[in-house]
Amino acid sequence: MTISGQSRQDSVGKQLYSQSFYQTNQAATVAHLDQLAKEKLLEEERLAEEKRQEERLAQQQAKLDLESSFYENVITVSNGDSKLVLVNKNYALDSSYAPSDLVLPNVLALGHEQNKTIYLREEASQHLEQLFSAAEQEAGLIFLARSGYRSYETQVSLYQRYVDQNGQEAADRFSARAGHSEHQTGLAIDVTADSVNGQLTTEFGKTAEGIWLKDNAHRFGYIIRYLEGRESETGYQYEPWHIRYVGVEAATEIYQNNWILEQYLNK
Repeated sequence: MTISGQSRQDSVGKQLYSQSFYQTNQAATVAHLDQLAKEKLLEEERLAEEKRQEERLAQQQAKLDLESSFYENVITVSNGDSKLVLVNKNYALDSSYAPSDLVLPNVLALGHEQNKTIYLREEASQHLEQLFSAAEQEAGLIFLARSGYRSYETQVSLYQRYVDQNGQEAADRFSARAGHSEHQTGLAIDVTADSVNGQLTTEFGKTAEGIWLKDNAHRFGYIIRYLEGRESETGYQYEPWHIRYVGVEAATEIYQNNWILEQYLNK
């Protein structure tokens, strides 16, 4: 082989070696970058999970703080006659409070008998009649009124009976202490239907009547007061049968935002 031929062969060899070295180095670089990207992604996921955990803990603590505040530093409200009066485990009506405009809503009660014992404030009564009528005319659904206005003294007896039967901790989940019941405002009423045998049960929320009530009560100024999943905020179990009159404007905004009354009043 001539010197020039050997030179060309050496040159080609060097080029092949250089290309192979470059490709190997490039592959190593890509692998390294891939590893760095994976490590970065894992770190981001770890940080995101830590943040989610912190948020969960904060939410749990907030719930605990809220629950622990129930019935502490209770404030007696002075606007009992307002349709937006807040009555809950922290705000109470005076023991002497009673609405001055209580009337009998012209609706059906248990047994499909004309209501003769359940009272509401006049404006709330008129809108309840409209609600019952619309449910029947629009969807063929029949609601039955079960419990409306209760005096302070009645609530004392009712709550004590539940405590005697279930213990105070359990009773507090579904019954209000005297002065803390919305029923004393004359703006709250429990409704039911034959589909649940006239009972007050969470199953009512799954019935045609319960679903219609949830989706339409706001049209008549009512809200589902104790929503599902909001127990730690309201202090009460889910009650799809308990509706509270607040007026059409407020009820509509509360419904559209999936709020509880406290959120509307604190907006």
